[in-house]
Amino acid sequence: MIFNIIVTAVLVCIDQWSKYLATRYLIGNGTVVVIPHLLGLRYVENTGAAFSMLSNSTDFLIVVTAIALAVMAYMFWVKNYGDTFEKICFTLIIAGGIGNLIDRVLNGFVVDYFEFLFMDFAVFNVADVYVCTGIALYAVYTVYTEYYRKKRGNNG
Repeated sequence: MIFNIIVTAVLVCIDQWSKYLATRYLIGNGTVVVIPHLLGLRYVENTGAAFSMLSNSTDFLIVVTAIALAVMAYMFWVKNYGDTFEKICFTLIIAGGIGNLIDRVLNGFVVDYFEFLFMDFAVFNVADVYVCTGIALYAVYTVYTEYYRKKRGNNG
């Protein structure tokens, strides 16, 4: 449990540091091209959730996020639910949730800055990467383990 909390704290610090840098260096500069035709950096204030859903619902998002994070932290850190890989997935999700929650509480919005230049897609941040990676890994892992559980059951 302590290890997961330390990892979460480090991940949150990386997220907050990247948002500090975005705030300091990107405001008013438009899109800064990092990799031509692929990736740029652009400062955006997002008052909503993913893809700007629920824009201007900061108080609601704060409450929902805080409750979801508390439930996940309790299940995975206190009750020790899940195996090691599941804990890694949920540590990523919790770290991302905390990073964006800090922004919402302190600023009333989330600082986003990564922008894909080759398609019209949402601008996002490191915390979003943590959450999406954690969810994607957990989904693949769940499908994989269920597939092999059923396969073993049919051969058994």
